[in-house]
Amino acid sequence: MFLLALSVVFTHGVASGDVTATSAVLWTRVDREASLQVEVSTDPNFRAATLTRTAAATAATDFTVRVVAEPLDSARLYYYRFTGGETTSDTGSFRTAPPPNMPAAARFVFTGDSDGTRVNGQPAYNEFEVLDAARRENPDFFIYLGDTIYADSDRRPAPARTLDEYRALYQENRGYPALRGLLQAVSTYAIWDDHEVYNDFDGQTVDRALYAAGRQAFLEYMPLHDLPFPDRASCAADPLFRLFHWGSDIDLIVLDERSCRSADVEYACSGDPAPALSPLLRLAVNVPPSPPPGCLDALRDPSRTLLGGFQKLVFKSALLYSRAKFKFVINEVPIQQIYGFPYDRWEGYAAERDEILRFIRDHNIANVIFLTTDLHANFVGKVVLDRLANPVPVADEFVAGPIATRTFQRELQGIFPVSPDDYRRILEIVGVECADLDAYGYGLVEVQGGTATISLKNDRGEVLCRKIIGP
Repeated sequence: MFLLALSVVFTHGVASGDVTATSAVLWTRVDREASLQVEVSTDPNFRAATLTRTAAATAATDFTVRVVAEPLDSARLYYYRFTGGETTSDTGSFRTAPPPNMPAAARFVFTGDSDGTRVNGQPAYNEFEVLDAARRENPDFFIYLGDTIYADSDRRPAPARTLDEYRALYQENRGYPALRGLLQAVSTYAIWDDHEVYNDFDGQTVDRALYAAGRQAFLEYMPLHDLPFPDRASCAADPLFRLFHWGSDIDLIVLDERSCRSADVEYACSGDPAPALSPLLRLAVNVPPSPPPGCLDALRDPSRTLLGGFQKLVFKSALLYSRAKFKFVINEVPIQQIYGFPYDRWEGYAAERDEILRFIRDHNIANVIFLTTDLHANFVGKVVLDRLANPVPVADEFVAGPIATRTFQRELQGIFPVSPDDYRRILEIVGVECADLDAYGYGLVEVQGGTATISLKNDRGEVLCRKIIGP
């Protein structure tokens, strides 16, 4: 197809992502079919381009463009811009990763859960101020950790059901300057969770038409590689698993915890609010001492999976053979024991959770750190096999967020038969080290000199929780 190089309008900014030591994925969107050119340079004024590439914006991808820029030098700050006819996009920037054999400091941020729905032209929640605070941290990169849109937001008249409706939600979110600014300033490692399709979906029972539409829109609007990953036996499509190295000290293991997962078993538990909680604590929160018959067996059924067989195997291999000091697992749903309503989390797939944690423990894999959003709260906790029966820590987990949706505390009211203060006390009893249930938040990770300092902060940049791991 021949596309004229007519002047275009760049409608939703620029972004970069899936950066390695030698490459990056560059993204933009325009208002029509066109041939675009992208320039990449170490000079912000582009007096000498390091490389140029061309790409076609077509209706088939909603006029979005993803370009792989390579080869690049490691550990360098690059600038990039797109040109269409006489029009030039905003200038974006990203930093390539250090070589995998080089010790290097790093500073990065993570968060997720961004419902940008507008009601009568006004944001339903906020202006994504969390992302402005995260950008002020001057990070090397940003981990966008799921629920990048809310296709089924209760602030919408109806859930998204068509490809164009999913696309419109990404466009709506890119209308927030805080998101556009962060994506323009630093590179992104993005993964989805459930609201990119619909709440709590699983790959084995998902409506395949909705899954395909949600997946296509996510891939069109995020700067990431869609690489073949042969795990179709029980998956709706190839899981979006990726592995990145940031110098010799950091591995980023990106899991797709939706595409291959089995259906949850909330039905078998009749919606019990805390089926795995001990009888004494169940009585303390005004529920019967035991869950319904068959509930715990369903939760512990070893035939059920969160990752799918092949992705689980690759995940284990990535952990086992990693030479990095710190293994950061980009984890859509929490793995620590929180007990309340566990069905959509790792606790709801107890056999596979147990398998993964025993693997980490039995192979003495140190410094595994799960980074998570999903809960709409900010938690720090040790990950153990079982708080009561086997409480030896296996890993750490940091849960940050949300960007823009109801916080955990506001969701808790009227659902769980305890007050927020009582729930905080339960969290302390089960080993959560620090928790803020009612703040919009993000995580800041600083790796230097053999230590990782992880701080959870609110939308004003104030520290809510902080922990140092190592040396």
